[in-house]
Amino acid sequence: MRAAWLTLAGVGWLALGASAARAQSTTRTCVEVVTRQTDAEELRRLVMDELDRHKTHRAAEGDCESHLRVEIIALDVGRYVTARMNTEVPHRERVEGDDLEAAISRALRVVLHNDPVRLRGPRQEDVFRASVRALRDGQFLYGAEAFQVVGVVDGEVSSAPGLAFVVRREVLAWHLAARLSFAHRLDGNPEQLALTGHAGLQLQVSWFPWYSGDTSAYVGGLLGVDHVRFEGPAPLHGPQDTATFSKTGFGLGLRTGVEFFRTTTGRLDVFAQAVLPAYAATDEEGGVVDSWVPTVTVGAGMLF
Repeated sequence: MRAAWLTLAGVGWLALGASAARAQSTTRTCVEVVTRQTDAEELRRLVMDELDRHKTHRAAEGDCESHLRVEIIALDVGRYVTARMNTEVPHRERVEGDDLEAAISRALRVVLHNDPVRLRGPRQEDVFRASVRALRDGQFLYGAEAFQVVGVVDGEVSSAPGLAFVVRREVLAWHLAARLSFAHRLDGNPEQLALTGHAGLQLQVSWFPWYSGDTSAYVGGLLGVDHVRFEGPAPLHGPQDTATFSKTGFGLGLRTGVEFFRTTTGRLDVFAQAVLPAYAATDEEGGVVDSWVPTVTVGAGMLF
């Protein structure tokens, strides 16, 4: 399994380097603020300060590679911040109360992430340095998932609902993620063998072919540790006895799905994944189970 892990990590690293080789260290960006307020210059400095908080861009007065335009529009129903990077589609945020700074921060987070100059810049650098810089400048995402895990135990389908917590590092078209999941069957008949619990800690590498769009499918590999729990008859204990049996081991799998609303602060992820365990669940004491049990998980989650 160590060899499998090294292989997966190596593939992910090389892929990150290939995608990031075109990324620039810092994109010089000119800032324009359009508003009818009297403090336009102060607002421009506020936007520039917020821009400088992002490691991928730097506010500049000339020799710019990108141009950021921010409009602050006041209507009877409220105020809005509209941000546009170069000629891309603008993004609009509503100002909640008097918190203009928060609206500007949310708008810049979206448009800077989709800056075409940043994503398709002409300059080249070696793969290793590009990989390190891309990992450093990438975006963290956090989220939760609801899912159903399904396994086939002795020819019978058994499933359990669960929740998972995810942290993900986004680097252009490639994502590195860690996922902690828990599932537990809420009902069942102890006289019939069933998968009653499942927990996992997995590392994932995923590729998004349309990563700059609002919606993108993805595919990736995963490697982790699974803990499975079974309940059912224990013939080695006695003809009427039932018992539980648990097993922990490594698993290798694939994950695919579709992610929606990628250009907003909240993303919807609909996914399916299959895990092949590197072990057989064999209860030598009670005889509860003696089977190799791959699992399939389907679900949906939100990332922020």
